[in-house]
Amino acid sequence: MSQNLISLTIDSSRFAAIDAAVTALEKELVDFVELSVAQRRELLKLGPRTELFCRATIDVMERNPGAFPADFDLDAIRQDRVAIDQVRPLLSRLRMLVSRVQDTEMALGSDLYKAALDGYRFAKATGSGAMLDELRVQASPLFKGNPKPRSDDDDAAA
Repeated sequence: MSQNLISLTIDSSRFAAIDAAVTALEKELVDFVELSVAQRRELLKLGPRTELFCRATIDVMERNPGAFPADFDLDAIRQDRVAIDQVRPLLSRLRMLVSRVQDTEMALGSDLYKAALDGYRFAKATGSGAMLDELRVQASPLFKGNPKPRSDDDDAAA
């Protein structure tokens, strides 16, 4: 029995709209940074506890601006605080969308793989001559070096 986790048809106009929306996002996010693995590793990370510390400290700093040197940029700190509060809900929504697209891709791939295995098993069980020969030729490179373990039933059938 074939599995059908998802039936999805994306007509060309819908695909074009999705593609345009992603392109628009890419353009709007052009000034967002992309960090290297090394940069990510080196950065201080803001977690729940350190965020409480940061926000409390920044509040005190804002109430006492004269206590800092003239080149201490409180405006930049305020801008970062506002931006992180804007980025977080956006990131949450984008993660949910990416997760849905990944799950859809996985479900479609699983449906295809299951259908192919069912078709191969059917052809093998019915001994469908030329079709089975063609399927074996197509499948053999995929399964070389990964032979199916023989069971006692296989020995009895031989």
